Amino acid sequence: MATNQERKRRQRQGIMTAAQTLFVRDGFKATHITTVAAAADVSQVTLYKYFDSKLDLGRAVVVKMIEDGYRDFQQMVDDSDQSFPDLIRLMMRTKVSLSDHMSGDFYQFVIDEMGSKTGSRVVKDAYEAGKRDFWGDFVARGRAAGMINPDISNEALLHFLSMYVEYFSTANIPSGEYQTIVDQLMHLFFYGFIGAPHAPYQSTEEDDK
Repeated sequence: MATNQERKRRQRQGIMTAAQTLFVRDGFKATHITTVAAAADVSQVTLYKYFDSKLDLGRAVVVKMIEDGYRDFQQMVDDSDQSFPDLIRLMMRTKVSLSDHMSGDFYQFVIDEMGSKTGSRVVKDAYEAGKRDFWGDFVARGRAAGMINPDISNEALLHFLSMYVEYFSTANIPSGEYQTIVDQLMHLFFYGFIGAPHAPYQSTEEDDK
């Protein structure tokens, strides 16, 4: 028999699952607390026992999405049967697919929370908490495959990542416009201006000078 604590955990998780489905499909602004409570099969009073407001619930959903995203991408990185180029393509397809199936309004909410535009660092801190470990493992895979220039340090790569995320957390780009070019942006993020995956890096005589 489930304990009271376990029942509460399941109830809170059920509310977050219902909220995520509705936010992603209908948008953050258009989704009402009453709709979330009904979808989670709880009363509004019960919902407010776990979340002080819709904004608080929205942040909790985004944090969970970030944590789930890190977990799923980490599994991809840890799959040694998958080549590094295939790993990049899989990550790109996954990111584009997530964007394609997300309401523009909720996408904007995520971007705003990443940039702490509503006065809270909860979402940004969740992203930062997993950033170094995940991207460190990703870069290690790339180096082992000979796909990353050894002259580029991990610190430089992390700064590049931070600049990318920081820009899209603060830039005033309409979510609809961003979503139409997200596949191109993902390509640029991983491959740069070259436009195609790099061959395994090999130093040249010029590099060695």
